[in-house]
Amino acid sequence: MSDVLAALGNLAATEREAFSDQSGSITYAALARRVAGTAAALQNLPPVLGLLGPSSIDWLVTDLAAWMAGKTLVPLPHFFADAQLKHILSDAGITTVLAADDQMARAQAFNIAVMPLPRDEAAWQPAVMRGTRIVYTSGSTGAPKGVLLGANQMRQSCAALLQASGAGAADRHLSVLPYALLLEAICGIYLPILVGGSCAIDATVVAAQGPEIAVRLGEAAARERPSTTVLVPQLLQAWVMMASIGRVAVPDSLRFVAVGGAAVPDSIAARAWELGIPVHEGYGLTECCSVVAVNRPGDRRGGTVGRPLPGCAVSIAPDGEIVVRGPAVAQGYLGRSDGPADDLWHTGDLGSLDADGYLRVTGRKDNLIVTANGRNIAPEWVETMLLADPRIGRCVVLVAPDGQLAVLLEASPLGAAWLGKADPARLAGLVATLAAAAPDYAIPHRIAVIAPDGLAAAGLLTANGRPRRREIAARYPDFFPAHDGQTMEMQHAVF
Repeated sequence: MSDVLAALGNLAATEREAFSDQSGSITYAALARRVAGTAAALQNLPPVLGLLGPSSIDWLVTDLAAWMAGKTLVPLPHFFADAQLKHILSDAGITTVLAADDQMARAQAFNIAVMPLPRDEAAWQPAVMRGTRIVYTSGSTGAPKGVLLGANQMRQSCAALLQASGAGAADRHLSVLPYALLLEAICGIYLPILVGGSCAIDATVVAAQGPEIAVRLGEAAARERPSTTVLVPQLLQAWVMMASIGRVAVPDSLRFVAVGGAAVPDSIAARAWELGIPVHEGYGLTECCSVVAVNRPGDRRGGTVGRPLPGCAVSIAPDGEIVVRGPAVAQGYLGRSDGPADDLWHTGDLGSLDADGYLRVTGRKDNLIVTANGRNIAPEWVETMLLADPRIGRCVVLVAPDGQLAVLLEASPLGAAWLGKADPARLAGLVATLAAAAPDYAIPHRIAVIAPDGLAAAGLLTANGRPRRREIAARYPDFFPAHDGQTMEMQHAVF
């Protein structure tokens, strides 16, 4: 059974903890009453509703209640810029937003109807998921696009992930990524309910800055002793660095740590396993209802993102593009004709399948760099090599105006001092050493350095932390000079 509401109904009399957050905890019995009461409160509201706020019990109750009430719910990532949220409100035709207490004033500034997250209760009534989700992708360019996902796609994705992850009632999930991200909603709300497990929500982790984010993650893991969690590579790298110097501990309760959103350097993954963080790389996209492939417990192949999920057929087009077919593929994009159709999606990602069916992802098709002598370079391939050094928090490989390969290195909190003082020769030596496995034409010979979190502060990252490459190139057309009289901290370059 993969219907979340049907599973919640089976647990409606269970006085066992289901979820906890900063405000307290809730049992399955209380959760069922609150979902039923909130669903009733939503009935007289418009058919399309926005949901704005950080992860919390109130957030997940509203999410589940919308499925019960058959509404079209649009998660509004609170970390999106106001301009992005305004676009979503207009594009989806949202006239009413359900907002967390700390987001009420922000939502009201959009001049639409705003309501607090309901906290009603009622007797549970048998129900199954119905309605629609519109999940907006931030993308690397252009305005966010709304991906249409129905109950059937969610059921299929949940069923496949249950099988792949080996989830069970004994699992305790640590949820640190925002529920507005589809993967976290599935892994941090739906899967725990489907197996009758539990989930600890800590929205303060990703709200932290610099080294504090790893400290909070380590402290939350030590406190909650989870068996599962989902991370992005930057969070994993920060945790590995802090655990390596003994600043935080790694609980022995972990059995499955899923990491996705970008490639994980092999050295970081290997060190994570040495520390007791069982990393399992995966790959997916919103248009395929989150996960397409993932390494399984006891069946992990390093350097890959695992085998496709059950029911998900993956093939490689002649030009190397990853193509996905299956019942979890989205219904399409809201108001557009260029989205997924007929259970088939050309992902725009490049990759390969080995003889045993393990998928490798090498980069984005539209990011591919073609050099003057006709060489093809996936920048993500080079970036993954550079990110193996813990002093580098993020990096972006681009083509400089003169045709040379250039790289922007964003220092990690631990690497800020070294990178800030390194002269051009040492920077060139660092890059050459890290990218030694690449041919010379793929090694960047122009290098610039910015301070930790510089890309995020400049608004040059997508919601899931990927670089907005075109915006970065447009912002620094002469290779990151000072603009508008402002100089980026730590800036220097090798030409």
